[in-house]
Amino acid sequence: MIIMRTSECRPGMKLGRSIYTEQGHVLAGRGFILTEHAIYKLQQMGLPFLHIEEQGTEDIAPDQAIRDETLIVLHGALSHVLDELSAGAKSAMAGSVVRFCMDAAKLLVDDLRVRRNHLCLPVYLSTTLTDGDKQHFLEHALNVGVCVTKLGLEEGLAGEELQALAMGAMLHDIGRLLLPGGLAERAMNGDIAEYANHAELGFRILRDSGFPSLTSQCALFHHERVDGSGYPFGLQGSRIHPLIQWVSIFDMFDTLVNGRGGGAPMLPHEALEVLYGGAGTLYDMGKVCRLRDSMALFPRGTTVRLSSGEIGVVAGFHEDSKQRPIVRVIRNPEGTALDRPYEVDLKRQLHLMISGFGTSGSENAVPAQEVKAAPIHRGGSRVFHVV
Repeated sequence: MIIMRTSECRPGMKLGRSIYTEQGHVLAGRGFILTEHAIYKLQQMGLPFLHIEEQGTEDIAPDQAIRDETLIVLHGALSHVLDELSAGAKSAMAGSVVRFCMDAAKLLVDDLRVRRNHLCLPVYLSTTLTDGDKQHFLEHALNVGVCVTKLGLEEGLAGEELQALAMGAMLHDIGRLLLPGGLAERAMNGDIAEYANHAELGFRILRDSGFPSLTSQCALFHHERVDGSGYPFGLQGSRIHPLIQWVSIFDMFDTLVNGRGGGAPMLPHEALEVLYGGAGTLYDMGKVCRLRDSMALFPRGTTVRLSSGEIGVVAGFHEDSKQRPIVRVIRNPEGTALDRPYEVDLKRQLHLMISGFGTSGSENAVPAQEVKAAPIHRGGSRVFHVV
């Protein structure tokens, strides 16, 4: 099975995992044969990736950071926070929302403790929100939250402290909703000092709502840097909580990989190079090295294009070299399926590298511009998940 961008799927492909609505209704079951219309509608609904059955990959089980049931609960908790603040709760959130969030954090911790899978991004989430800024906020919150929680778990954290860190990592940017321009406000587009206020605004709303101290401090300090060049206080080195430093690192990594904030998306190893450049100055050297050694930059099941032009799927990892995975080549550079797929070990074949995600240029893919040009009818804030 492989993970493909919806825009690169072709009629005749078969779903490898069912797609469900948040309410648990089957939208398209496993084994469903995609049509051009179905691909078009799934793109309209905002579903960026699909799990596809592909000949020669039957034994590959794509990595999932967390269970879909956990994902649904986390999304629900974050959506309640967004709804609460959108409704005008500018000083404090309702106690029921806080309890829901902390229960969701406990569920995340329990899930990660049991699964013990590789640290990987992204968390595959798609919403039908018409507001793209809110969708990006939710995806970013989940990606940072899951990764920071997993690292905290591996460092021996437990109980309420780990749950507080988990929710703080997810809500680190909550102050952005309280800016005059809301989530649409960008540091590059306006007053940087005004944008920087989101750290203190987030701290106050979380503190006054009754969240744990560590949760609110994640919002306050996630833009601090170890050389003192960050904000809002210009703290240096050990004055920045070591757990919150993880929030800073994953906040930047996910921003670079997904092109949030208006930048062009980077490949994961390119984003890691940016973090290398800040190791020892902006970020703690040991933590950047820990990220390098712990994260599977290309999750198992991800469709990739090699520098040779061949198309493959990530089939496995080396524990000591997760950035150079084993790739099963399934298509030649022209996109034709191979009768006999074969594997290349990037750890040993150093002349090859991953140059992109997906099939990038399949002639049969539904053009993205067609979806953008079409009127989109959305039925509320349902979330679609792959199970």
